[in-house]
Amino acid sequence: MSPALATKDTCMKYFKQYQSYKKHTKNFLESATRTSIRDSIEAVEIFIREPNINTMGQLVKTLTNSGTWISHSTLRHLHSHIDFFNRRNNFIYDEGFQEIIKAIANNDTSIFSKYDEEAVFEAIYLELDYTHKISEHKARFNIPKIDSTLVLISGVFNEIFSTPAFERGAQHLFKTKGIKYVAANVNGSKSSKHNSKLLAEQLKRYKDENPTEKLWLLCFSKGGLDTLHFLKNEREWAEENIVGVSTIASPILGSDHLKKKIFKMINSVHFFENTKLYQFIDKKRDIMMKEFQKSLSSDYQSSWFQRNHNDLPKLKFFSAIGLEAEWYESHIWMVLTKLIFQSSESNDGVVDTKNSQFPNYFKGINLGILRGHHLIGTRSSFYNQEALLESHLVMLDFLEKSGKI
Repeated sequence: MSPALATKDTCMKYFKQYQSYKKHTKNFLESATRTSIRDSIEAVEIFIREPNINTMGQLVKTLTNSGTWISHSTLRHLHSHIDFFNRRNNFIYDEGFQEIIKAIANNDTSIFSKYDEEAVFEAIYLELDYTHKISEHKARFNIPKIDSTLVLISGVFNEIFSTPAFERGAQHLFKTKGIKYVAANVNGSKSSKHNSKLLAEQLKRYKDENPTEKLWLLCFSKGGLDTLHFLKNEREWAEENIVGVSTIASPILGSDHLKKKIFKMINSVHFFENTKLYQFIDKKRDIMMKEFQKSLSSDYQSSWFQRNHNDLPKLKFFSAIGLEAEWYESHIWMVLTKLIFQSSESNDGVVDTKNSQFPNYFKGINLGILRGHHLIGTRSSFYNQEALLESHLVMLDFLEKSGKI
């Protein structure tokens, strides 16, 4: 091929990618607008019908979240018009990436002798992310269907958002693969002990109502800790009814942020725990969320996991992925958390990546660290939740074929 023809082909390739990416951001903006308008109208109608502090709070939350979603989607779409050479797609020509994708397409599990689980999972995600964003590209492997019901378990303060973490991705799996999903109702500001009881009540009730279904727990952030405590307490029931657990950005070994000076200063209030005033207030309300902080503390949680990992149920799999992002790659809230909770460790704005993986003494599957900030699970996030959940299906199926699970 002459240099002129090669240059022409390259330009056409980039132009097609440019057009597809613009279309992808436009579709995302249109979806955000439609959903936001519908949600806002519904919230206004509820407030008019029942004007009170609760419906007012719900209205404010809906309007705030909707405005954020539309504005972020608009900026992303506008940026796509000038993003002529999307360097993020250069991985597509990497020989290692191509080798892994070819092996998965051919069910060649010997690829694990050359590449670890982290590299394989990242390649799967990149392939599916590219497929969603570039309409001309078709995934080179099939996405399997599972018989299990997906259970979404959210993390800290998820109540401020309109939907459970990763529900948008779960909706996609339901539409495309018919995979049923439900969301557990946990309290983002309560301890793991408290939420483990909530999980036990809800999941047992759900199983009583749907006795033939098996459950796959997808846990985000602190939802992963709450789930581990639940599993330890309900080992026999879990082994009978749960297929596996996947955590996303969960501080499995706790968080070091609570050691920061700001928390030490705030927690100095506990020096007065023997006073009558402190005890009176503490009966009514958990002062400074003492038990909540304990659940997240790396000193407590890493010790808890080491003591109790042998008491966790023997499920088909435990998998974990972590996230990492620079401050300029993050959501505005994550930029603030990076400033407040400065860390020399790689992190996603909240969780240090080193604490988001299973320790080597536990038989869990670490699927590595992906680029992304801690709020990728929100409905308004441009992050490809759909591809991330599909990647779990492909990877877990491939691991099963390889005999690793």
